[in-house]
Amino acid sequence: MIRRVAIAFLLLYTGDLCAAELEYTRTRDLPALKISFTDMQSVLEKAAHLLSDANREDGKKPKEIYLTETLELGMGPDEIKITGHTFPENARIPKAAYALSYSYFWTGAPVSRLELDLRDYTRRLRVSGPAVDQVEAISATLERDLSQHSAIGGDAVRYFGSLIVGFVLSIVLAVGWALCVSERQWRFLGIPIFSLVGLILLFVLPLREIFAGFAVYQGEPSFIVRYEPQIAFGGLIVTILLSFLIPMWREAARKESTGSTTKGE
Repeated sequence: MIRRVAIAFLLLYTGDLCAAELEYTRTRDLPALKISFTDMQSVLEKAAHLLSDANREDGKKPKEIYLTETLELGMGPDEIKITGHTFPENARIPKAAYALSYSYFWTGAPVSRLELDLRDYTRRLRVSGPAVDQVEAISATLERDLSQHSAIGGDAVRYFGSLIVGFVLSIVLAVGWALCVSERQWRFLGIPIFSLVGLILLFVLPLREIFAGFAVYQGEPSFIVRYEPQIAFGGLIVTILLSFLIPMWREAARKESTGSTTKGE
């Protein structure tokens, strides 16, 4: 009797393992993304629609249903957690958020799980289920839609970009200043000045926000539109600097030309 129970248990356990092996998972890494809340909502609605179509069997749902669907926005104390895939109209959504995760889980369904995790350091889409063709189709469609909003960003871009630009500006600053002081070539004074301004901007500008690996915005996600006042102010500063430097360069060039003519005589 004990032997029969043990054999039955082993058969059931082996059957469960075989069933578990049928689960297929497709994981896709996404590029840096900058997207508006409107476009993000469209992607989430499309994902929910694709999942609903894939899991509909002759218009009937599976007999055993355990469906969970959650949407999380932001990080830390400002995090918003929503049941479902739609941002409520009365929710206090921030002007910009740098993390979003969407989770869908339906037991016994052809496409049983979808996980979308979008953050500064990682952006990953994972779709699972026994229906291999549906899993591949849904993951490919969502990857294509999200990749349309790809942008330059991420921790690697910020780190290596700042390192390279800072190194180049430091070399230009040192060489330009040495040229102006040792050779008395003051007409090249703009080189160290603009190099110094560039180095200051590396520490002043919000590079983590500008080159975020993921960001979702209310309104237009374009950098030029969102930072139009700051860009205008920077242009004003450059204009003022040039208004002082251009006459200085012309005066230095005139003196150098006059000195060369005098020596020639």
